[in-house]
Amino acid sequence: MAMTTVFILLLATFGSAREYTDVEASSFPALFHLDDYERCLAKEDGVYCLGTFDLTPAQLPHTTYDLMKAYSDESYRHFNRTRIHRGYCLSERCSSATLAHFNTTLDLGDSPEQLFERCTNFYMQAENFHASIKSVDYCRTHSDIIEASERPPTSAELIFKNVVYALIIANIVGTIYDNISGDNLNKSKLLSAFSIPANWRRLTFIREGGDPRQAALVPMEGIRVMALGFTTYAHANVIHFMFHIKNPEYLEKLTQRLDGIYLSDGTSLIQAFVMMTCFLTGYNLLIYSQKQELGLYMLPLCIMKRLIRITPVHLLIVGFGATWWLNTRDGPLVSTTIGLESEACTTKFWSHVFLVNNIVDSDKYCVVPTWFLPVNMHMYILACAFTLLLWRRRCFAVRLYLVLFFASCLLNGFVAYMKDYRSMIYLATPEQIRRIFRDSSSFTEFYLSSWGALPACFIGLILAHIQFALNERKIKLSDYKWFVYLHYTTFPVLFVWALTGVYAREHSSSLFNAVYIAFDRPMFCIIMCVCLMGAFHIDGPIRKFYSWRGWRTMARMSLTVMMLHWCVDMTIANRSVAYGTSAIDMVVDWCATNLITYVIAVPITVLVEIPMQRFIEALIF
Repeated sequence: MAMTTVFILLLATFGSAREYTDVEASSFPALFHLDDYERCLAKEDGVYCLGTFDLTPAQLPHTTYDLMKAYSDESYRHFNRTRIHRGYCLSERCSSATLAHFNTTLDLGDSPEQLFERCTNFYMQAENFHASIKSVDYCRTHSDIIEASERPPTSAELIFKNVVYALIIANIVGTIYDNISGDNLNKSKLLSAFSIPANWRRLTFIREGGDPRQAALVPMEGIRVMALGFTTYAHANVIHFMFHIKNPEYLEKLTQRLDGIYLSDGTSLIQAFVMMTCFLTGYNLLIYSQKQELGLYMLPLCIMKRLIRITPVHLLIVGFGATWWLNTRDGPLVSTTIGLESEACTTKFWSHVFLVNNIVDSDKYCVVPTWFLPVNMHMYILACAFTLLLWRRRCFAVRLYLVLFFASCLLNGFVAYMKDYRSMIYLATPEQIRRIFRDSSSFTEFYLSSWGALPACFIGLILAHIQFALNERKIKLSDYKWFVYLHYTTFPVLFVWALTGVYAREHSSSLFNAVYIAFDRPMFCIIMCVCLMGAFHIDGPIRKFYSWRGWRTMARMSLTVMMLHWCVDMTIANRSVAYGTSAIDMVVDWCATNLITYVIAVPITVLVEIPMQRFIEALIF
């Protein structure tokens, strides 16, 4: 019944919009075009330019332009077709020999940029359009490519390379030392921290038995891996918007389809990761409180342990992004995609060190998923502080968290109302996705903010106290039939809830939009909590599936996979020509990204994450 209602809503939402025929869309100038980049710049006189142009009618009336304008005005579902994107080999496309075939010549102007505009305008005149330059990303010559290839490594690149060499040498030395030392209890913890066999065992070790309170949480590992899989799939789709596609109509339709609506709700899934982090933080501290009294004096230690856990991999990948990432691929769009992020990694490196990269220049992305780390870290600190303060008064703590949960939801709604922030379903237009929401204050100021994740933090803490209380009282939720039924319905309800965002696109009321923003992601987290509680307590097919041993090893690499997959996906998607896309192409890219990411994540986890964590802990503690 719920799904039927959603389909009716979708029909009502999009039924009033005009549907353009393929014949009408085919009459528009191509939105994207790329000449052969490598072939162009392989020639000594090669000149290649990439830029964006605005189209206006060369003569009036212009029926096609009027149609393009009406098409582009529906920006919630269409690209701006009056603005085209071109990568031209000027040395071939507008050479004297080529233009002689058209019985014409062009004034070369004083710069390649001027020739670029005149060249593009010449070809657009054939369709009765005038092209004026909006922006030029670059103009490159053959000599620029030769100079770039002969450029010596920068100091940052040398530092990164030496760090990698040092890590490799440390692992070799540590492995040899650990094998020689054997079971000697007095062997150096600093050196043995880099033992490859020992760290491999830590990655693949599956603990059987142990504390039943911890064993009950095993399904969460599988749920985290599955949620991460949905995240990487969403990014595999988003990345196709960033490149020059032959059939942009497919991407436009994607934003209106059910799967596209799910993709636009991806930030809710990220909030679920925050909620799970805060749950585990509160829950583990409450268990620890039965062995030792807690106090706020432990907060620096908790923060230090968390930093030791995430910093090595985080800075390694950001360092790679700032240095060698740009050299992994060559093509016309590398500088406008990987290059932009690489530049941000360089200029914002210090903000990543201090985990404030979602606050400082939030519209400049360095490896896009890294915005999650500061949000997660800030909420982790908050969860630690509250638990360490209120662990003795758990009933009061739950009531306080409930008040703070609703207060933070209302705060988010109030700020959204005052700042006129929009929900993701409204923001997820083709042009905004293409820019990864860089131009949207709603995304960079709210969806990437730490304060926007406060409701998820308090939900996680409430769940931690509920699970701890159930363990103390030896209550099994599987004994309650109503909860069993609720558990098995919440997984499909998660997908249905994501579709409710379709309301926001039809309601322009600022008040409605603010209320929706306030409770959309928190409600998703609440439903997710019910799913988790059921997986913890009900020994059914869902628990068995998510308790598979393989999930646990994959879950230990979650941090590396979350940070690394974007680099891999961007490198895969960066082709030298405009290419067609489809659901199959996106799935293939997603599968390739996951396979390559997990293959690379294994050595990074074994050679960097685990040994650095052990080394720093041995050094400090």
